[in-house]
Amino acid sequence: MNYMGDSAWWRNRFKSRKLEIMGHEKCLEEDMSYFPLKGKILDVASGDGRNSIYLARLGYEVLAVDFCEEAINRLTYFANRENLNIRTRIVDLSQDSLNALEEKFDGIIINHYKPTPRLLKDFEDIQNKNGLLWVNGFRTIPFDNPDVKESDIMLDEEFELLDKNVLLDKKIYENNQRKFVRYIWRIQS
Repeated sequence: MNYMGDSAWWRNRFKSRKLEIMGHEKCLEEDMSYFPLKGKILDVASGDGRNSIYLARLGYEVLAVDFCEEAINRLTYFANRENLNIRTRIVDLSQDSLNALEEKFDGIIINHYKPTPRLLKDFEDIQNKNGLLWVNGFRTIPFDNPDVKESDIMLDEEFELLDKNVLLDKKIYENNQRKFVRYIWRIQS
């Protein structure tokens, strides 16, 4: 896996952070009206779980997956500290299929990680009827983060593989001069 850095880069990044939960993605909070009122949510490339924690606090059953063991250990610590309903698994998205989870989800979120074509197909296989897919990522390379590459930028045409999903909403926005795009789809069954 080499999204903005290899496994050593991410391990060091998470080890160097204070043992505090980062704030959840604000646009996720703004989009909660699209989500089912309850159910199972998959947080893909969860990192140390800021969005998983937010969703679990709202009462969702969350499965968080990431390839970085240090991130998953931090998330497990935070979840246990608050007695939150979050399960975790180490999954390398460059090698592993999400179908191996052998579960279906009412919602899938993926934040600041660009899904591959194979991953997009996996999403459709593991979405429950009327399941939601929420994707948020970079629209341009941030001037202050040289680790983001052109290959990390989200492009509309790359999501055409989601042939079972209908796009409900697309939002282009800025946060501290960083430019993002957020998509929301619902699977049609």
